[in-house]
Amino acid sequence: MLQSRGMLLENIKLSELPSVYLLDKDKLPSCACIYFICDSKDKILYIGRTLNLVERWKDHHRLNELKRFNLKNPVSISWMTCSDDINTLSSLENELIKLYKPPLNWSRVVIRKTTPVEIALQHSLQQLAKFNTMILGFDPVVDEKRPTIYLVYPVNGKRGLSGSIRVALKNINEKASLLEWKEYYTDPESLGKFGYWMTEYNGIRIDLSPLQGLAHFMNDSTLRTLAGVELMAFSSEQLEILKEDILCLVEDDPIPMEPVDKTLCSMSNCTTT
Repeated sequence: MLQSRGMLLENIKLSELPSVYLLDKDKLPSCACIYFICDSKDKILYIGRTLNLVERWKDHHRLNELKRFNLKNPVSISWMTCSDDINTLSSLENELIKLYKPPLNWSRVVIRKTTPVEIALQHSLQQLAKFNTMILGFDPVVDEKRPTIYLVYPVNGKRGLSGSIRVALKNINEKASLLEWKEYYTDPESLGKFGYWMTEYNGIRIDLSPLQGLAHFMNDSTLRTLAGVELMAFSSEQLEILKEDILCLVEDDPIPMEPVDKTLCSMSNCTTT
């Protein structure tokens, strides 16, 4: 235990200090200490102080940032037990920061801006509407299956907008939101490599798939809202032509919500505080 700063701080050997990997932080002791966050090459990324190490790392302000860093370069937490006098800890921490100049001690915490799932969903549907996506119909609860809204987008032979839709939905997924579009199937290249996607909101499944000849149904389609976003939709006569008698027409919005302010759709990745 450090009782004074008679120790030459520059002679601290990190390799000789106790440590755990970042993902094993629950194994940290409950001691007063100075802690060092290091990468796999023992480069010091951050230095901090605490009266209880394990409690400090239950909700550390750098935790999410370090988890992302850890994906590329394993991060470890080393510590040096000290007096539990807060003034001693603070003074020692400041000296070590000045000595080692860890980069994260001099940078702001990057916080990803979380996009409400409702905004992400509406933004998704606004993008899909630009690609002439239509509401095919609604399949209510059957047995143990989730109620499902079926959306379709136009393709013609091997030509279609699947690539553009793939990019648009990928961009939606990259926003910090609980909404995720999963591409659960892709046609082989010989058939056009068209994608099939699904997402879920509030217990309702939304399925998106390609449909050959969809352009022929657009002129006589109706307009319906889904999650507050207006899209083209099949009429009852059109569903009969497709023999889709198991699907219900979408009359009222199955996911009712207020239309999002368009200014909120320019969703940035992160902000700094």
